[in-house]
Amino acid sequence: MHNTMRKGFGNMTRFTLAFVFALGALLGTTGTSTVCAQEILLEGPLAGAPAVRQKIQYRKLRFSVGPQFGYTLLNDYMHSFLLGAKAEFNITDWLGVGVVGFFAFNAPTHLTKHISDSNNLAGDSTVPSDSNWPSYTGSHNFENQVARLKSMIIGQVALVPLRGKLAAFEKLFVAVDGYLFLGGGVVMFQERTHCSGNGCGDIEDFQAGGGTVTRELITKGVVSFGIGFTVYFNKFIGMNFEYRLAPFKWNAAGTDEAGQAGTQWVLHENPPDSDEPIIWDTTAEGSGDYPDGRITKKDQTWNANQSIIIGVVFNLPKNPKITE
Repeated sequence: MHNTMRKGFGNMTRFTLAFVFALGALLGTTGTSTVCAQEILLEGPLAGAPAVRQKIQYRKLRFSVGPQFGYTLLNDYMHSFLLGAKAEFNITDWLGVGVVGFFAFNAPTHLTKHISDSNNLAGDSTVPSDSNWPSYTGSHNFENQVARLKSMIIGQVALVPLRGKLAAFEKLFVAVDGYLFLGGGVVMFQERTHCSGNGCGDIEDFQAGGGTVTRELITKGVVSFGIGFTVYFNKFIGMNFEYRLAPFKWNAAGTDEAGQAGTQWVLHENPPDSDEPIIWDTTAEGSGDYPDGRITKKDQTWNANQSIIIGVVFNLPKNPKITE
């Protein structure tokens, strides 16, 4: 019995020693692998190397200049075609400062043309009535009373968080970057001349198909911001695409918009045996004073003034900086 116990104890001892040696060998191997990996990470050929080598810095310490062409979006009364120029100096590859300016060429929208060609039931050109004067000056004057964007000059800062390459058919590759811009400046536009009472003209002249409407040039401060992309065809020439907003207040339609709500004009039906047509009662009802009968800056409302810009950029000096 003692021999059996001694034999069992010896087997257990040998098993325990074998397990300890196996565990030690495994830990030793793991430790050795970890040390080797650390040595490769710290002392290998990529130790201290930059994330990208030979990177072409298209913007850093370079001037970008070129023509810009644009078109305003969501126009109610007048389209604006933009012609201008952009100049920018890029302090780094991701930060630049510059200035952009536009002149605007205007064309009436379909709505403006439709109102200008409108006729009454008798087939004559529509004219203002007591209920809509001075908002409406008649079909022959309506195009003259709507506002027109004329020019804009903006100083701005550009932040460039994105850059990379675009490929077409796996053969044509172009460099591209994406940027955000924010700035401020001045906008100039023509708006219907402010007036009140008889200063807006004699309504009888307009009802007779005459009368004239004038506009005045207004200059305002404006904040402008948006997003853009630049495609570089080579180290010297590129093309930029921008979506820009420049919100400001103006009276786009040249109408009387100010006043307290409540005033209304009532349509009265004449008795069935009357030969007179249905007429609008020219007596206002209600407690408000809308319309207030004046064209002033109080009639101005906010407009986003969105636009799409396409431009060509020339980068100077001609050769960009290249990293190691």
